[in-house]
Amino acid sequence: MIPTPCENCDNVHAETRKQGPARWVCVKFPRLEGLSPVAPTAWIDKEPYMRCVGINGGFCPMFVKRREGQKDNGL
Repeated sequence: MIPTPCENCDNVHAETRKQGPARWVCVKFPRLEGLSPVAPTAWIDKEPYMRCVGINGGFCPMFVKRREGQKDNGL
């Protein structure tokens, strides 16, 4: 299987991509309420999607290669 890093994926929300990689969210994964193994009652409810850091182990089935010519704003 080919690695699928989020920095090469078109599913990273454009506005969060302008921030650091720990803040990126994936538009393919809606937020799953209450499933955090760290703090199930303290989810950040302002983000409608899951953060990439918590869902991609390097082999994401939802990976979509970024289109040629796209720029990384703020990185």
